[in-house]
Amino acid sequence: MSPSELSELASRPDARRHHTVRRAIAANPRTRRAEAIALIATLFWRDLAAISSDARAHPEVRRAADKELLRRLPGLAISERIEIAAIGGRGVIAAMSAGSGLPVIRGLLRNPRVIEMDLIVLARTTDDPAVLELLAEDAVWGLRRAVRAAIARNSATPVDRALEMLISVPSEDLEEIARDLRESFPIRVAAREELARRLEGPGPVK
Repeated sequence: MSPSELSELASRPDARRHHTVRRAIAANPRTRRAEAIALIATLFWRDLAAISSDARAHPEVRRAADKELLRRLPGLAISERIEIAAIGGRGVIAAMSAGSGLPVIRGLLRNPRVIEMDLIVLARTTDDPAVLELLAEDAVWGLRRAVRAAIARNSATPVDRALEMLISVPSEDLEEIARDLRESFPIRVAAREELARRLEGPGPVK
């Protein structure tokens, strides 16, 4: 449909009555942006989440959907926030990871638009040991060396878990940990020992 045809459709009361039609018009990149953005406030949260993650939608329309979604977020049930975390676009991921509880973080870990840096920032900033444990145990992200380094360096991580993470932390991060007086003494000692082990290399073949 052309922009003028989409405008005509958006103006028809019988068409606007259906949220699926409003969502399709708002998400269509050929819809005039002002008209698409005007429809955002009329959509349900699932429609907003769909537009938020729709790469075909105009960036300004996606941003408007993100803004409206985040405005409504405090009034949504936990189950709804979990679903948004799992399906929302880049514009809501960072906002949802900050200060969210374990169920919402579980939703984020299922979101295909989450990137490694999102979880590094989360592992660095959360003060919730349960969230750190969830990251460490994740079958995909818990294996990433940069994520493991961030978990190891968070003071809220239990010492036993942090020591376990050090085995696979990159050497440059181990050097920083070993020097950083803000780290606990056992963590600094373990970082030095792991660095020494790597410098020694494998033992002689018997």
